[in-house]
Amino acid sequence: MERSVKTIRHRFGGMLLALVGLVLLGACGPVHIDPRWSSISTISGDQILLAFGDRLSLVNATDGKAVPLVDAQGNIRLDPEGNPRVWDVRHEGNGQTRFYNSPVLLDEDTLLAPSYDRRLLTIDLPVARVDGPQRELEQNLVSSPVIGDGLIYQGLADHDLVALDASNMQEVWRIPTGHGVWADPLLVEDTLYFTSMDHFLYAVNAQSGELLWKSDLQGALTSTPVYNDGHLYVGGFAKKVFDVSAETGEILAEYPTAEWVWSAPTLVDGVLYVSDLAGKVYALETSNGLTEKWQTAAATRAIPPSPLVAEDVVVVGSRDQKIYWLNRETGEVIDSKDVAGEVLANLLLIEPGEDSNVSEPLVIVSTSAPQELLVAFTLERGQRVWAYGR
Repeated sequence: MERSVKTIRHRFGGMLLALVGLVLLGACGPVHIDPRWSSISTISGDQILLAFGDRLSLVNATDGKAVPLVDAQGNIRLDPEGNPRVWDVRHEGNGQTRFYNSPVLLDEDTLLAPSYDRRLLTIDLPVARVDGPQRELEQNLVSSPVIGDGLIYQGLADHDLVALDASNMQEVWRIPTGHGVWADPLLVEDTLYFTSMDHFLYAVNAQSGELLWKSDLQGALTSTPVYNDGHLYVGGFAKKVFDVSAETGEILAEYPTAEWVWSAPTLVDGVLYVSDLAGKVYALETSNGLTEKWQTAAATRAIPPSPLVAEDVVVVGSRDQKIYWLNRETGEVIDSKDVAGEVLANLLLIEPGEDSNVSEPLVIVSTSAPQELLVAFTLERGQRVWAYGR
């Protein structure tokens, strides 16, 4: 693993190296590294949940302002000085709590939040308070759990994936791996799929934990596979994208990329959109293996996030502190916008609807800069709408 860290330092510099160092050092004692890695997701149609540093925050997608805390009657809660309280969760614990991945819903009023310091925290969503049972695991956590059929599936940063009983957080079964599980698992009916830094893609029975198969994909894997119609699509550090049989683990097709693929591809209308750490974006037809439709050298530095595909554009964010809009049919770069920091987290699309008050589709970007932890752009014109910072 030491050789891998040196390779990352040479190719990609401090930000990705920091995450690797974070995991490698975690077993040796307290870690004080803050790699400025964030994660964003949605709780309701227009509320964005930001996981960054030592806290979780809710932000309104319509105006970029912190979501206020309200009581049962809908009145905004006030602090002792009469100022509005906002939805913000910090958990002091042992002083090492860091959030790098998104919480998931246990039920409509409860979040389950993985923290880097080895804990799964339950959070009372209406009051923004760490509450109820907490489970401390033996390793650091850099991925989000998946919940299904009464079980919580959580990857561990050094090695193994565990299944916990959702009612009491006790371990039910465990799958040993050679290195860490850094990506969220994927649950498809009664099968759980997950990747590992040990080069393998795993398929296990979700209830019993029986290993169904594992497939060597020739390099470390840091992303969740994408499932469609019996196929799993995943990229990794072998500088390849793979089409794998979900039933047997057989590699059905592969496509070479210029550099490592950090995040999951995006599958829309039979086309797989992939980004890599060379700053390239690829569109691959999946009807007959993996056939190149186009490839574009979009960015001057790495593109860690998955491509966002909507309407007639593909939107990607890069470590070069830019957001790029590509023509979905040709791959041509048609627009770019500057942001204050590197873009490492996946982008979000917020669309108008019954549970959303935005007037047009917005692309939400998270950057490594504290003054622009979130930035909203219009999907169609790339117009900056608001920015949120701490």
